[in-house]
Amino acid sequence: MAQDYEVQEYQFQSFTKNADNSGSVSDFQFQNLDSHFANSRKPSPEIIKVERTNSRLKGFEVSDIVRHHRGLQAQEESEKEQIIQEEVERRLALIKEDAFRQGFQEGSNAGKEEVFQETIRQTEEKLETLGEMIRGVLGTSEDILKAQKKQIYNLVRTLTKWVILRELKDDDKYLERLLEKIILEMQTKKNLLVRVDQKDFEFMPEVLEHVQKRIGELQNVRVEIDFDIEGPGLVLESENGIINGTLNEQLKSLDRLFETVGLGADESESE
Repeated sequence: MAQDYEVQEYQFQSFTKNADNSGSVSDFQFQNLDSHFANSRKPSPEIIKVERTNSRLKGFEVSDIVRHHRGLQAQEESEKEQIIQEEVERRLALIKEDAFRQGFQEGSNAGKEEVFQETIRQTEEKLETLGEMIRGVLGTSEDILKAQKKQIYNLVRTLTKWVILRELKDDDKYLERLLEKIILEMQTKKNLLVRVDQKDFEFMPEVLEHVQKRIGELQNVRVEIDFDIEGPGLVLESENGIINGTLNEQLKSLDRLFETVGLGADESESE
């Protein structure tokens, strides 16, 4: 029995991807097989690295064309550029670090100098203030000590006068000793004028008698009452001069003694 067959038109399949299968005819564009082949079968960077290493270690020289198409040359140039880039970045980092360190050091030195100068200024101000305080304290202490010293001197002078007056009150031989001492200081025993107060005048004959027994005879002695004399004491006049031995004069001598240590006579009176 005969079999029927259906005949259809044959459609050529395209050798490229995404081709138009409608059966239309289009111009075929020839491409560079070298670049197409190289790009389609380009080895990985790890394989290229191994090939370069083996070539260097085993002394196997790869031709320039192969080096170019296999990517060895490109990898070498890329590594060189990477090394150069890293070196440039490293040097830039060092320069930046040095610049930062130098700037920091200069800033630190400037800051230290500024702080040092400020510290010196503050220290000088504090020392000046402290000096003023010390001078003030010393001045105050000096005034206090001076006042206390004057008070002590005045007290000693007052007590001395009080002791003298107290002793003279109970000493009935004071006038004899005083006259004897003044005559010896006068260095003469004749032509003497003795002036005493009214109270002591009546005791003078007895006083002269006792004095002559101790120092010898007195010639031409005259005794007078002097109303300016207050308290025990006397004034002796002779050809050699005058000696005032009154109590007031002795107390004035005591005041002059204390004046040498800075205590005036008027200060005792104010006390």
